[in-house]
Order: sequence, then structure tokens, then C-alpha cells
Amino acid sequence: DTGFPLTAGDQIAFNIYLSEAAHARGLEIGLKNDLGQVLELEPYFDWMLNEECFTYQECDLLLPFVLAGKPVFVIEYDLPPEEFCPQALELGFNALHKDLELDAYVEACR
Repeated sequence: DTGFPLTAGDQIAFNIYLSEAAHARGLEIGLKNDLGQVLELEPYFDWMLNEECFTYQECDLLLPFVLAGKPVFVIEYDLPPEEFCPQALELGFNALHKDLELDAYVEACR
């Protein structure tokens, strides 16, 4: 609770503003973890980053980005790579296994 009367519409408007500001400066911009607004925001963002969609069984919500030909990056922390990499590759995701501390360890599915 922020203490402000913010709505989902406010978040959409802010995200679109950020996207337009980035694009006006020649930058790409990614959407991170905002699964509830993927359908509305996909047209404005160049790629998607999600943490643990396989753990929480919500990877299908990322498919609008794949269908639009945009990269999807997934990071899993708890599931071992052999449990999510085959499906990640099948879905066209760029997926990694990382430690939650985000140290140097990384195991890429590709």
C-alpha cells in the first residue's frame, strides 16, 4: 500500500510513458514481471524479463511477446535446469538458472 490512490490504469499509463520516453531516445525497453498487464503493454515494449514463470506455472502469460517476435528472458532460481530448460527452449524463451543472490553462477538453457 503506497498511500496513494494508484490504479492499474495509472500503472499502464506510466509504463507507456516510460516506453515512449525510451524509444524517443533511441533505446529499447523491457517489461519485467508485470504478467497481469502483458496483453496491454506488449505493443509498447521490446522484450520481456520474467523471474520464475516455470516455478509458478505462469509462462503461458509471456506468449504474447513470443508471438510478436519479441525476446523473452526467464530466470529460474529454485527449479534445476533439467526441469525447465526443455520447455523453455520449446517455447522460444532465453532461460537461465541463477542463484537468488545473483552472484556469478549462471547456467544457460541455450
